[in-house]
Amino acid sequence: MKLQMVDLHGQYLNIKPEVDAGIRQVIETSAFINGPQVKEFAENLKAYMGSKYVITCGNGTDALQIALMALDLKPGDEVIVPAFTYVASAEVIGLLGLIPVMVDVDYATFNVTVSNLEKALSPKTKAIIPVHLFGQSCDMEPIMQFAKQHGIYVIEDNAQAIGAVYT
Repeated sequence: MKLQMVDLHGQYLNIKPEVDAGIRQVIETSAFINGPQVKEFAENLKAYMGSKYVITCGNGTDALQIALMALDLKPGDEVIVPAFTYVASAEVIGLLGLIPVMVDVDYATFNVTVSNLEKALSPKTKAIIPVHLFGQSCDMEPIMQFAKQHGIYVIEDNAQAIGAVYT
């Protein structure tokens, strides 16, 4: 029996004229980086998120790398990241000479918990990257309290939960 999980081609066919027109417009104008479509996307995202600022990146990996670089961490510093995530969440940590420390997630939510963060904490821990998954937010209030108590940074990876609301 063949089980089809996601029909990406079928989804494309449903919106083919819009997708093809958008691609054609970008190619014809050669505005591949920071062109009008990117600026329009940023403005729409700001409005959608109710945010004052948006910085567009080519992908979530770049966004995480920029965020980590902004913290001026030193090689050998540890960054806690969930074991259940896309590889980029841990990849950028290693690329910068930092040490990824993987923690288990809660099996009901697939998100990190403070109890698991506590187990991974060491004197070298400088940051946590909670990854919001499947459209649901991590329980950020206790995570932020934990980070404040221990003087560590928090970088939220929201690539898979844009628009999710933390309540």
